[in-house]
Amino acid sequence: MAQRQVLSLRTAVSTSAGLASAAINFLACVEIAEYAGGPSVWIALLVSGGLIVFSASNFAELSGLYPSAAAIRVWTRRGLNDSLSLIISLVYALTVVFVIAADAFVLAQAFHAAVPAIPGWVWITALLLLVLWANLRGIRMAGRIQDINAILLLITLSVIAAVILWKGPLPPVRQFFHLGHGIFQSIALGVFIYVGFEWVTPLAEEFSDVRAIPRGMYMALGLIAIAFGLFSEALTVIFPRPGELGSTLIPQLIAGQKALGLLGFWWMLFITATTAMTTFNGGLFTASRFVYALAREKVLPKKFSRLNAHWVPSYALVAIVVLSLILALIIFATGQYAVLINAGAGVEGLVYALSALLVIRLRKKEPSRARPFRAVGVPWVTAVIGVVFLLLGTAALFTSSSAVPWAFLFIAALSLLVTLYVYILLPRIKGKAKVKRLEMTSEETTE
Repeated sequence: MAQRQVLSLRTAVSTSAGLASAAINFLACVEIAEYAGGPSVWIALLVSGGLIVFSASNFAELSGLYPSAAAIRVWTRRGLNDSLSLIISLVYALTVVFVIAADAFVLAQAFHAAVPAIPGWVWITALLLLVLWANLRGIRMAGRIQDINAILLLITLSVIAAVILWKGPLPPVRQFFHLGHGIFQSIALGVFIYVGFEWVTPLAEEFSDVRAIPRGMYMALGLIAIAFGLFSEALTVIFPRPGELGSTLIPQLIAGQKALGLLGFWWMLFITATTAMTTFNGGLFTASRFVYALAREKVLPKKFSRLNAHWVPSYALVAIVVLSLILALIIFATGQYAVLINAGAGVEGLVYALSALLVIRLRKKEPSRARPFRAVGVPWVTAVIGVVFLLLGTAALFTSSSAVPWAFLFIAALSLLVTLYVYILLPRIKGKAKVKRLEMTSEETTE
């Protein structure tokens, strides 16, 4: 796929920002504001954003060191070992499906609230199929969709928030600096506002300039901080007691209506679709390249490495859409979206910790290898940030509204299945393939 290097810095920014700007972020903004205790929410997002910047520098170094569609598969194989690398890569790849399914639930709730006559699952299916069609048409079209949707989303959030803040009434200035009792919880939640920004790295082979990815990630993080930071502040102005929103799954629609009346309600409904479209589109066209890369090295079925006439790994793309749709419909039927959110956040937190370890290990193992971008704070600051993300990721997996940590059990079961595949099923598949190749070679020699 290296010959299809057609993407620009703009798409690096929109993909990174789009994957982080999931519809579930609207719900996260309310929780962050609640724990922060009001207008001081900006402090939580600033601190969490600072932590993410260090993690972004790790991904920037790793992506520049080994620019590949396989991304984390290559980095972990070089820094750890082949089998462990494959287990981590497969579990990580599935987090995109978690995010898409959870986002689909939020989308369904918003549209069902606006148009009750149409069941939520219809909206989920229609939007996923639309994004599938666009992605099958080629990466240029997928990139344009990502650019338009991400820009529209970030601008709208900023404008809506600005209108709300302008209309006021604003609280006393001192409240913007008053730290609530839950400030540490709000910082932990704030980290996950940015989660997903690094999924642009599997597109490394699609950019002619490897520097586009680190630049795009940093620019995307800045845009996310501004848009969702303003939106969070706006929520605290409209709802001085953010707990008022705790019982709703559509805070963005309520905020839009409070700001601009009926027009704001419908516009924020449209933006919710845009948010989901950005997440679906970005997730599909990055994850499909990642699956393609794994199939290319024969650790997944060979069909997933096939490209259509538009240079798209169509089998991989369709498989991810089908899996996402099935999981999304299950979540829609059960309402257990929080399990997927916590599972995805937990895996991402652990991967951010892993990125710190990989940067440190590869600096020691391959000190002379060219690095277009070098992570900041190596090794000590990097190690500390890695420990922080390890704790955050673990906490997310054990977060549950019941006594049972369902997210942890879900990821544990998934990891066990992947481990069995890597150590038992995959060697048998490779063994059969090797025997078949030897038989074919023998037949050709006999002839």
